[in-house]
Amino acid sequence: MRFGGTALPRLCLLVAVLATLTLLGCWDNKRIMEQVLAGGYETAAQVVGAQYQRKLPFALDGYKPRFVEQDISVDLTWKGRDGKNREFRKVPVSESFARNIVAGDQVKLVALPAKVTDDTTDVPVILADAQQRLASLQTWIETSGYVALATWAAYAGLTLFGAGRTRLRPGQGAGPAAPAPVDVPPRRTMLGLGLVLIGGFMAFHAWSEQQSLETMKSAGTEVIADILSVNDMPRKSSDKPSYAVRLAWKDGRGAVHHYGPTPISERFYGEITKNGQLAVKQTTIRFREDDLQTRPLIVADAPEQSWRSRFGVTGGVGLLLVGLGCLFSAAQYIRRQREIGRAHV
Repeated sequence: MRFGGTALPRLCLLVAVLATLTLLGCWDNKRIMEQVLAGGYETAAQVVGAQYQRKLPFALDGYKPRFVEQDISVDLTWKGRDGKNREFRKVPVSESFARNIVAGDQVKLVALPAKVTDDTTDVPVILADAQQRLASLQTWIETSGYVALATWAAYAGLTLFGAGRTRLRPGQGAGPAAPAPVDVPPRRTMLGLGLVLIGGFMAFHAWSEQQSLETMKSAGTEVIADILSVNDMPRKSSDKPSYAVRLAWKDGRGAVHHYGPTPISERFYGEITKNGQLAVKQTTIRFREDDLQTRPLIVADAPEQSWRSRFGVTGGVGLLLVGLGCLFSAAQYIRRQREIGRAHV
């Protein structure tokens, strides 16, 4: 299989575009959900229908297309603040919530507490499903983002190497051109691809953590947790000290959960210890009841986590821009070489 203009780079381009569109669609869904949860009003929404979305995961809200990331969606009606009856079709529901209202081809036509707005393009949020859907959207965002980064980088690399193979050999006439050896500046190209991948993954990972933090703030369950222990994390002698705590808490049903060690900031370590010993035994946390494997948010330490995420995004974007500059420089070099080759034909 040849590099330039053939099946492999085209496949990478197709996957990259689809992953990017999925990422943007899920990000927009999450943005609207958080907006409705923050500014909407609560009402009883009646389920009037349901449909599977596996074959066609899209909906059209007036003129606006919308990606439906779940397998099942429901149609809702409710009475607005102005007294008028309102309807919204294809509201996604998570798989776990769908089990409560859908059985085979039958759907329970029940009234559900929901948050809505009077904007006809704002998707209603079923409150009992809000946490699961936000968690699902975050997973979709992370997965599609990493796939998009990897395939865009692969497409860029294959395109650059393919461009080098299409240069004419000096002295060839107008007949079919035999491909010359790949004439690509290796250092700039490999450095650029490496920085794009590292910077892109670093920025996206930090951004994803920031989004998870915001989701936990808005949809996580808040409880008081016991701090069981605090420890120094293993590190090299030249590194700054880092710390972690072990936590335990009870959920609304009285079940006890444990998590840790989970990293904390140096500032929070100073607040809960005295002379290196644990002095504060409890702290407020937020956790996801639907996914207890997800790291809980220590509320008092949230500003430090947010700062670290912003720093990661900034550093990742910086590396990404340097990498793109290297790739652009390599592309310009290849273009000049091709022009020189044509001039000698």
